[in-house]
Amino acid sequence: MAEGDSIRRLAGRLGAAFAGRVTVAASARAFAGDRLLEVVPVGKHLLMRFAGGFTVHSHLRMQGAWRQHRPGWRPSARSVRPVMWFDFGAAGVLAAHEMPVLEILATADEQRVVGHLGPDILAGDWPERLPTAAAAVGAQPARLIRSALLDQRNVCGIGNLWAVEGLFIAGVWPHTPAGDVDAVKVLELVGRMMRLGLRQGTQSTTGNLRRGQTHWVYGRYRRPCRRCGTPVAFTAAGADPYARETWWCPFCQPAPLG
Repeated sequence: MAEGDSIRRLAGRLGAAFAGRVTVAASARAFAGDRLLEVVPVGKHLLMRFAGGFTVHSHLRMQGAWRQHRPGWRPSARSVRPVMWFDFGAAGVLAAHEMPVLEILATADEQRVVGHLGPDILAGDWPERLPTAAAAVGAQPARLIRSALLDQRNVCGIGNLWAVEGLFIAGVWPHTPAGDVDAVKVLELVGRMMRLGLRQGTQSTTGNLRRGQTHWVYGRYRRPCRRCGTPVAFTAAGADPYARETWWCPFCQPAPLG
C-alpha cells in the first residue's frame, strides 16, 4: 500500500537506480539531457528533482506505480501506457503507470504541493516535530481520532493500515474523539511501528509474515481477534475524505462508557 513507509522505500530504490544519471530521452522533452539529482519522499508524496530546476511530483494513491523497464523500453499498444517516462540509457527506463497525481513544477515551488503537510512521521526530525503533530491531531477535540490521524495536514505519512493497526495496539476505540486520546502516545507508537516496517521492508504489524497472518484487525471483519477471540468489528468509509474503512476489536478497544 502506498503509505509513508512504502513511498520512502520506493524513493530509496529509485534513487539508488537513477539518481545522478542523465536522461537520453523523455516523454516530456524538457527533461531530455537533464540529470536526476535525487528522489525525495514527503509523507505519501514523491519528489523527483532534476538539475534543470524542475521537479516531478507524484502521488500513487491506490493504483499508481513507478516501474523500471529495460534499456530502450517504450510503451506499446499492449502495455499499460505510462503517463510519463524517462530513458536513462544503460540504467533503463523509469515510467509512471496509471499515476493519479503527476505534475511538473519548478523545484523552487515545491511548497505549493507539499507545504500544507504536517510533520513527516518518518523524517529524521520527527522527534522534534512530534509535539507539533500531537497538538494538531488534538486541535479539533470532537473529531474522531481515526480521521485526525489520517489528515495529512496534521501529520503526513500515516495511511489507513497504520492508523487502524496502531489504534488496536494502543487499545484505543477508533471512534473516540481526538480530544480524549493521548495523541503523543499514539503517534509515538505508530511511528515506531512504521520505522520497524521500513527497516524490515514489510507492513506486517503482528511480526508474522505468513499470508493472512500479517495484521491484527485490518481487513479482518467478523474474524476472531488474534488477541482475545472477539469478532472484529467494521465501519464503512464515510463522506469525510478521512473517514476510511475501519476495523477494530470491541473488547481490546472498548468504547468509552456512557
